[in-house]
Amino acid sequence: APNDGVEGFGGMIKRIGKVVCVVDSFSASQAIYFSRLWTVFEVFIAHINGIAIDLALMSDAVELLNRTAFGDVKQSLVVDVMKATATVPADEENIKRIIQKAPNGPDGVNDAVKGLFLTLFTQLLKQ
Repeated sequence: APNDGVEGFGGMIKRIGKVVCVVDSFSASQAIYFSRLWTVFEVFIAHINGIAIDLALMSDAVELLNRTAFGDVKQSLVVDVMKATATVPADEENIKRIIQKAPNGPDGVNDAVKGLFLTLFTQLLKQ
């Protein structure tokens, strides 16, 4: 249904004009952020619409990021949108249906989100 919250989500993000991602870890084995479907979907929607995205890392993650070689960061960052979950099953179904229709499907979403976060992590390291 159009009023289920998923379909109107892109419009909501456009009206807000900015997304702030509060990320717990960049490592796939520890990151809760990348296992949550809504957070990955939000970043993807913002990214494809050219909306500003800021990154806020938890302090432990910042310390680890500063001590980790970029190649290791790149290897440990895994985005698999089809394995991510939502608390509400209907939301999960609707979001994954939208993702299936995205350019290059789920792989395109995964690549776009991973690339974006690698850029954000690089910018954070330069500060």
